[in-house]
Amino acid sequence: MEWFLSILIEIGRVLVDNLTSPYFMLLYLLLCGLVAWQYRRMQNMSDYLLQGQKNIYVRSALISVAAGFLGGIPGSILLVLLGIDLAGIGISYLWIAAIALMLIQPRFMCFAYGAGILSISNLLFGFPDIEIPMLMGLVAVLHLIESLLILVNGTYNPLPVYIMKQGQLRGGFNMQLFWPIPLVALMGIGYINPESGISMPEWWPLLRDSAQLAEEQTYALLPVMAVLGYGEISTTKTPCQTTRKSSLHLVLFSLVLLLLVVLSTRWRLFLVLAAIFSPLGHELVIWLGMRAENQAPIYVMPQRGVRILEVLPATRAHQAGLRSGDVVLSLNGQAIDQMSVLQSQASCGLQKMVMEIERDEKILKILLPVNSRLNLGIIPVPDKNSSRYLFIKDDSLFSLFRRIWRRIKSVHLPFFK
Repeated sequence: MEWFLSILIEIGRVLVDNLTSPYFMLLYLLLCGLVAWQYRRMQNMSDYLLQGQKNIYVRSALISVAAGFLGGIPGSILLVLLGIDLAGIGISYLWIAAIALMLIQPRFMCFAYGAGILSISNLLFGFPDIEIPMLMGLVAVLHLIESLLILVNGTYNPLPVYIMKQGQLRGGFNMQLFWPIPLVALMGIGYINPESGISMPEWWPLLRDSAQLAEEQTYALLPVMAVLGYGEISTTKTPCQTTRKSSLHLVLFSLVLLLLVVLSTRWRLFLVLAAIFSPLGHELVIWLGMRAENQAPIYVMPQRGVRILEVLPATRAHQAGLRSGDVVLSLNGQAIDQMSVLQSQASCGLQKMVMEIERDEKILKILLPVNSRLNLGIIPVPDKNSSRYLFIKDDSLFSLFRRIWRRIKSVHLPFFK
């Protein structure tokens, strides 16, 4: 395993060298600034609920930058072990395809779609001149790292929002995350014999192209920058449940695509399967997420009491141990049916405040701190009087397919009713 340790040392050396490079750091800081700006825009969408809390986006941006930097380490190792050569990817074509697809539908900017289209074009017309296994391997690795980051970082500080969907007002969480990721990848530099280098084992690279691979081929490690993003609005599950499921779907997509890519270097049939699976498999991941949002929402007004959408940190409710999903039933024995009643009772200056709540179908009593310097810190689910909310509608493509399927069931498949 000396070769593996040598690779880790070399990857670390390249990263350290570039952290001291002014050009690399300028680009890295620019991407970090764009990430912070995106978080600031998201906070603006929830400002009317955050009760004056400021600079939440700064913490979110710093956490994402740190997570992205750490995520770049396993990403770089995978790129090297697979033997993905940047020279054969056609990265300029990939960006052109991604931007063109974004003009059709913003969510199509993901590399999974652009890489699929470029690969199919190469198989049919021979253009552009790209190595499909290398390109698809890059897509698989990036999505695998994204799934890891979603699992680790996905539930950090989700922003509460009010949403109008399917004619129903509901509460939810806006979980949009962005990670600037410094990576180290291979670049073929020809058939030269360097004075020093790392001799790889015979099985390397995993993405073996017999038409171009030679034992004398030499590679250099080069730094590259990537930005990964994840976006979902959760109203039917908790943020933790949503991110776990999203991460699982994405890791399955990545592993299946990676398996197809490895097999495609041995049997050409799998090139076609990988090219088709990349966009369609990613669409399946998105469809599963949208399908979950068509279930019954959980952040809606209960039959009695006031349901909590979110508890703000460093507030009285937070100190009392209240949490998202709790239903406040009474305060000092007085029934609570509106948030305005709860706020007035909590600010009346009583020496003792006992709150009765329902949590997981159990009735609990919680002592609410008496502290006039702190906000109550409860964001309730929306009621019929809520006037500010986001309007969310289903993706047009999925809506079209859903209408067609319903028409087929009603006309030709009555036994599916």
